[in-house]
Amino acid sequence: MHNMESLCIGSRISVTGDSATVKYIGTVPPTKGEWLGVEWDDPTRGRHDGTKDGVAYFKCRNRHKTSGSFIRATKANFGVSICDAITDRYTLPTESGDSHMNDMYLGNIKIMKKIETVGMDQVQKQFGKLNQLKQIILRDQIISSAGTVGQLATLTPSLVELNLSKNLISSWDTVCDIVKQLPCLKVLNLSENIMQVTDKALSQPEVFANIDTMVLNKCSLSWEELLTCTTMWPQVTELHIEANNMTHLSPPGDKLNHVKLLHLSGNPLNSWHEVQQLSQLPMLSCLLIKECELSDLFIKPEEKGCLINKIQFISPLLLVMQQVHDLNPLNNLPEFIELHFRKNPALNQDRYDAIHDIIVAKIKRLQRLDRLSVTQQSRFTAEMDYLRKYGVEWRESGGHQDPERNQPSQEFIENHPRYMELIAEHGAPDDKQFMKMSSALKGNLLELIIEAPVKPDFKPVTKKLPKSMSIGSLKLLIQKLTKIEIRNQRLVYISKENPDHVVELDRDHETLHDVSIDPGDTIQVLSGYHWAKKTSRRKPRH
Repeated sequence: MHNMESLCIGSRISVTGDSATVKYIGTVPPTKGEWLGVEWDDPTRGRHDGTKDGVAYFKCRNRHKTSGSFIRATKANFGVSICDAITDRYTLPTESGDSHMNDMYLGNIKIMKKIETVGMDQVQKQFGKLNQLKQIILRDQIISSAGTVGQLATLTPSLVELNLSKNLISSWDTVCDIVKQLPCLKVLNLSENIMQVTDKALSQPEVFANIDTMVLNKCSLSWEELLTCTTMWPQVTELHIEANNMTHLSPPGDKLNHVKLLHLSGNPLNSWHEVQQLSQLPMLSCLLIKECELSDLFIKPEEKGCLINKIQFISPLLLVMQQVHDLNPLNNLPEFIELHFRKNPALNQDRYDAIHDIIVAKIKRLQRLDRLSVTQQSRFTAEMDYLRKYGVEWRESGGHQDPERNQPSQEFIENHPRYMELIAEHGAPDDKQFMKMSSALKGNLLELIIEAPVKPDFKPVTKKLPKSMSIGSLKLLIQKLTKIEIRNQRLVYISKENPDHVVELDRDHETLHDVSIDPGDTIQVLSGYHWAKKTSRRKPRH
């Protein structure tokens, strides 16, 4: 299928299922006839970068050496109208049975799950009344136009959510022609479409007046191009711009003033300095920056006018972290309450287990870490452990239990900005307390076996855990490993040297070192009302 009448530079086409953008229309000597020079969405699909036999016919946006090709127009599919696509997907087959069955997707407008088309006639009966549909998903349906004026308005007047991802929409003019027929539309997903911005589209902001969520993932947009686009929909509150290969940001000026949630994941920004360019967004409260490869954090405490301090949630902050102190600036965000950090590529499991409590202690307002609540007890335990863990360093830097002599070095304060605050809250640690810990933590890791008799399908695992890990943190780790609600169970350890001796682990503030766990011992999760062996409390080390 092709329509040469609508063909122009920038048109989107499909060839045997692969999408491309038309970059050139004309002859390619010494051959005869007209060719289309195209840039493929898949940069490995082509044979060159727009230059053939030394002649530059076009330039590929992604500058990939094999993203360009020349094809005949007869090979291209120029797409269908949105009305044709809706009719094809959401109405019953004809009696002749010649209507093909496409893949169907269920879910919301941003997260979809493909389902098999078993019993599709029953599913389609549910969609028979198109004028009542609230949500339509038209992903990968080679849609390129709005169709006849007014037809879409008659077909789906009640539509609230529309997914047009991975189609052949080449211009925001087409988007305007679609949206202006959908007065109830709130959520629009245009991901994986490469669309040109025109003066005509920019002059029609009223068309998008009701849109509050815009999804533009993988649209090959630069930050500057995005800001231009926002002129059309200034009232959007939720903006998804994942994987657009943005490498830098700039102050948005008077743009994005209503955005509350901004999803920047998958853009290689590299530096927190780029994120700080968003500091003047007045409504921003949720920032998602997964896989942005951030290498630093610069957040000044309570900086006047720095509205990025309103951020409450970062998920997951994939920081290229050299040391745990790199997280200190997050404590300067006065409304920051949740962090997803476990999948940080700089961490292995053992290292994460060791720094979990340190993260809690360093970020005062943190309420959830990797989707687990930070309880009052777990925070107390983490902060007390933190005081002991860095007690030697504090004393050696000039710290002292006597408030008048407590003058740690500037370097220590920069590395541990909350330490003095924690002393004021919990009291200074006693020398014997942390000197004992410092001595005992030589050869800090314990190799322990974790078993869960209450869950027969759980296979025992061996973990290396720091002696400084608290029982509270151990319980959180075991809950993650076993998927068991640990507060409803009991935790014990069994001595390798004396298997008949079973010790109850019920004091969250104690550490593995405190309760005398040794390498090779076994930790078991037992039913809250069942004990396999007589338990006792081992006298803590002194």
